Amino acid sequence: MSMFAYMTEINTVDMVEKQEIEAEGDDMLGLLFHFLDEFLFLFCAEPFFIVRKVKILEFDKENFKIKAVGYGEEFDLSKHPQGTEVKAITYGSMQVYDTDDAHDVFVIIDI
Repeated sequence: MSMFAYMTEINTVDMVEKQEIEAEGDDMLGLLFHFLDEFLFLFCAEPFFIVRKVKILEFDKENFKIKAVGYGEEFDLSKHPQGTEVKAITYGSMQVYDTDDAHDVFVIIDI
């Protein structure tokens, strides 16, 4: 997830642990917001888990629910260069484009 690349050099993160998250929303934008916010919470609370790779386990587009697992490790300043702090996910300018040919999301994060 590119959000974590703001926080550190993502190539320094080893995938030695995993954390599972679940999120839901009232619509696709709400789901995306809560999905990203769950992963941001993992970093902001102990054990300060930083994700290098995300795997979607379940994705219910009709009921706006998702289960995913993030692979990474505990953030360690002696190993991971400190980047920019991500304070929050910004809902206002969020966009989701879902067509047969492409699936794109645009999110602005508060740093």
